[in-house]
Amino acid sequence: MVDVIIKMTVFEDKRNEVLSTIKSLLGQIRCEQDCVSCHCYLDVEAEDLVIFKQEWKTNEAFTTHLRSGHFKILQGAMKLLSIEPEIRVNTVVATEGVEMLAAHGGEPN
Repeated sequence: MVDVIIKMTVFEDKRNEVLSTIKSLLGQIRCEQDCVSCHCYLDVEAEDLVIFKQEWKTNEAFTTHLRSGHFKILQGAMKLLSIEPEIRVNTVVATEGVEMLAAHGGEPN
């Protein structure tokens, strides 16, 4: 699995434009082959921080997405409407859920 996190510090007067652009892309990206999830968040402590998170089943699916028109639109919005974004791409070998907490003596809240 490939986990992608893009953090954008957005100019205050451009926030609505960035969010509108991302909102228009969410459904289209979610329909791309092997997209596991795609979401956009606002940081509650830093109102100018927009977090765009995607999960892909494979590296190949993510690579295909990077060549898509959707990604080109996102890149354009990031260049025009935000300060240099922080982009992190993680390749995940395994994931665990709440059962991992119990296995290590923790209890979920």
